[in-house]
Amino acid sequence: MPIFEFECNDCGNTFETLTNGREEISCPQCDSANLKKLISACGTTSDDTKCNWDDPSLPNKQEFQRLSRKGK
Repeated sequence: MPIFEFECNDCGNTFETLTNGREEISCPQCDSANLKKLISACGTTSDDTKCNWDDPSLPNKQEFQRLSRKGK
């Protein structure tokens, strides 16, 4: 099932949920079904052993590891 991101038009809460697209979704904060589907960026993970750490356009290995830990 895909993950969709929504914003509640009643309380402003933003949340993600797994849905098959046919079920009715409601806000977990106020239980309203008055929602707006948001466009979400996709996330990926990377194996740092496959990165080219000498490429100056990429973050260095320490910055990559710091950002990876921050996202967990």
